[in-house]
Amino acid sequence: MKSIISYAVISFVRRYPFAMLLAVQLISVLIYGFLSNSEASHIVFSSIGLIVPILAVWVVHRSPAASWLGLVLVVLAIGLSLTATFTQQNSLLIWAHTFESLLYFYAATGLTMYMFADDVVTRDELYAAGATFTLLVWGFAFAYSVCQQIVPGSITAAMNPDMARTWVELLFMSFSIQSGTGIGDIVPVSNAARAISSIQMFTGLMYIAVVISHLVGLAASTKANNNSD
Repeated sequence: MKSIISYAVISFVRRYPFAMLLAVQLISVLIYGFLSNSEASHIVFSSIGLIVPILAVWVVHRSPAASWLGLVLVVLAIGLSLTATFTQQNSLLIWAHTFESLLYFYAATGLTMYMFADDVVTRDELYAAGATFTLLVWGFAFAYSVCQQIVPGSITAAMNPDMARTWVELLFMSFSIQSGTGIGDIVPVSNAARAISSIQMFTGLMYIAVVISHLVGLAASTKANNNSD
């Protein structure tokens, strides 16, 4: 029974790799929310942070994007993150998060190219649409992290407004802005942070207007063709 389940899981992952990436990102959101401030929690957090970029590069290998660029970005991001963790040089986190942000934007671009590569909507492309959304959220969350490290006080909140925002808070704000829900208990206040959030608002709108409408249009066209046959 276990071998049958394992084979089914492996087959699903090979057929729908974007579903795996999306699942890992959504599950990691829940894990982040329940982590404490203990040392063990930080180790778990760092491990998840290393897994997601590797998965992002792996799935982009299947897209038309230049795979070598993703490999360079993930090596730089992981190398700098590990160095910063073991040497306690927090200044290196600025560069690590910069490269991680670029990595997620690169992966999102690769998945978008994949979705526009043909005129057929597959189940894998639907998973890719969800994964692309979360990749953009992660990319902007790391951009906000870089921003608040360079310009302290760039992002404030209703509770403990003078403290630097945690990763969960930055991720929550990124989800709020990207989705257009506009939950305003965590807000950008510096010019730099507001510039990043303005770009994210534009990106979120264009994602819906271009990518989602493209998939919906193809799905409707395919259904119409099938009905006519």
